[in-house]
Amino acid sequence: MKHNNHIGHLNILRFGKAGLGFFLLLSTLLLQSCLKDQEDVFDQSSSLRMQEVLDKTKAALTGNENGWTLDYYPNRELIYGGIAYAIQFKGTEATVYSEKGKKAETSLYKLTNDDGPILSFDTYNSLMHAYATPSSDEYEAKDGDFEFLIMDVQSDVITLKGKRSGVVMYMHRLNQPASEYIAAVQKTDENMYSGKYAFVINGDSILTRRVNNVFTFTDPKTGKSTDMPFITTPTGFEFKDTVNIMGKNVTAFNYSEDGIWANPSDNSIALVAIPQPLTEFLINQNWFFKASAISEKAMTFFNKAKEGSAGEGEEIKYMILGPNDILDGYSGAFGFTFISGGYGGSLHINAEALTDDIITLYFAGTGEGNGLWYFNNANYNSIIGVLTGPAGFSYNLTTDNPKSPTWIKMERTDDPDIYFTVFKEAIGSPFDK
Repeated sequence: MKHNNHIGHLNILRFGKAGLGFFLLLSTLLLQSCLKDQEDVFDQSSSLRMQEVLDKTKAALTGNENGWTLDYYPNRELIYGGIAYAIQFKGTEATVYSEKGKKAETSLYKLTNDDGPILSFDTYNSLMHAYATPSSDEYEAKDGDFEFLIMDVQSDVITLKGKRSGVVMYMHRLNQPASEYIAAVQKTDENMYSGKYAFVINGDSILTRRVNNVFTFTDPKTGKSTDMPFITTPTGFEFKDTVNIMGKNVTAFNYSEDGIWANPSDNSIALVAIPQPLTEFLINQNWFFKASAISEKAMTFFNKAKEGSAGEGEEIKYMILGPNDILDGYSGAFGFTFISGGYGGSLHINAEALTDDIITLYFAGTGEGNGLWYFNNANYNSIIGVLTGPAGFSYNLTTDNPKSPTWIKMERTDDPDIYFTVFKEAIGSPFDK
């Protein structure tokens, strides 16, 4: 036995290289087989789970004829606040309603796998892509999403995360037709819209500012400023997250006809609208010019500036009356602001309200950016000339909606043949409009 063992040992030593190689190869093959079996199980399990989520989402979306709301928050910084959408899903089509739209649009959608289960509105829809489509002025668009990672699916709520922005958003099952829901949202926003608001806390009023669907509140004790993005619902303004205002936790402000819109979780704090004269709307918001809304006599002055920009090889992209905070780094002073080619500038204007609907404009003689260069070298003094003259011009103001203007017509009191209408909606390439 010892001899046999010894001989066997010698044989192993003699043929160890080949023998060990064989055993190692066999072990490797067996290990790879086991690992592949495990990977197949894991891949199959992951794939099945993914498909289950997609199937569950499809069933939920198409299983409700009324559709689903989407509390849409474009931009990772939430600078626009929330935009209310209502979407009906049928087969591979989505009919989209938006509080910003006048009518619905139908396009395709899909549920797919792209590093996770994805709901994608991948064919163009002007409503669904309004904040996600790049332009020459916004090459990253408005940082909005049209593809969403599906985080959770429940019978009444679907949790999404914007694939681009990373913002968490929610869809809610509708109990009324999508068109009726959006109409109710639009009506609520119309009823609650104002140029000026205040929080009323135990009888004390503190002013707040609304830009887009974001309230900005400055604590009078600490001086700390807080932005509070919200979305409009049929019942009122609902904040994306609970906000703290002077020690009060606020989730929403519900509309009521008495004009005192209480926080549902603590009615010791409410939001109220402060009536605002038309002159304040003009001074405190940005208003856009377009050529078709400028009188023939006034247009001769604007055309001189157009020619001045053309002489520099440029096209005027925007002409704006209002606080020049629309351009980064500017002071927010009221005036005439413009973008010509790749250059921006502002010419400051002093505004004096004579009544609620009569205002006088004076050129301040100062500007920002390239404002004064264009004033002196590209005929922009002609626009200031027709707006303010050397000693100021007064205007009668009229509008479509005194509570929530979408346009303001300005008519010179000394010359009714000089007038222009400015618009709340942004208007690019104004000489083509």
